[in-house]
Amino acid sequence: MTFNAADHDPLPELLLNLNGGPTPKFIRDKHSDAHHVRMIRADAGGALRTFNGGLAHENGWFTSRKARRVLHWQGAAQYDFLTRAEVEFAVVRVASESVRFEFTRRGKKQVYTIDVELVASDGTVTLIEIKRDERDLADAEYRAKLTAVHEICDEHGIRFKIVFRHQIWDSLIHRRNVTLFCSRRFVTILPEHLERLYAHERQVGRDATFGSAVSAIAPGCPRTGEAVLQAMTVARRVEMDLTRLLLDTTPVTIH
Repeated sequence: MTFNAADHDPLPELLLNLNGGPTPKFIRDKHSDAHHVRMIRADAGGALRTFNGGLAHENGWFTSRKARRVLHWQGAAQYDFLTRAEVEFAVVRVASESVRFEFTRRGKKQVYTIDVELVASDGTVTLIEIKRDERDLADAEYRAKLTAVHEICDEHGIRFKIVFRHQIWDSLIHRRNVTLFCSRRFVTILPEHLERLYAHERQVGRDATFGSAVSAIAPGCPRTGEAVLQAMTVARRVEMDLTRLLLDTTPVTIH
């Protein structure tokens, strides 16, 4: 990979509509003297860094339906972000610790591994660096490293974003809804469930409600219908706004 000194457009919007003010802006790093960059992935497409205890902060595994594998995380903010990405309709595929950059700056080798990778339905890739708050960016050399990574990504059509923990959730309602739906991600979606959902779509159109979709999926058994509909949200069969209270009248878009 190579990159040059051309000016860049403003940082693109993230796939997830994050709450809580602007994220850090990037300015071209004039001291980045390496024009040859290595972008590394694991052979099997998994994590380059794995965690299984042994660290001073929280870390662990997240079993992802979208990734079809175990994702490794460190820090509560990264776990929260993976939970939201698992349910977010705009995200088709998610990975963690999956891309590493190696380059030089001021004659010193720089190594950086991203926290989360998101892939949209059009193939757009967004790489995410997750921080607790602005204090995690206090070190000038570390900020310069992130700036160089942003330049590399921008030159090759890859989005790069820093996300603070307070931006992940819009509200407590949002967090509770996403956590509930994510917990149902491995509920079995049977062929008859899909047949009933699409029969309902033929009756009412793509724009249904939570209550009507639940009744259509599992007539006479609302708890089963809710669990299956929540799994369908992760599977991107339906789309809902999880920042609002869940009522029978809550809109549901069938895909």
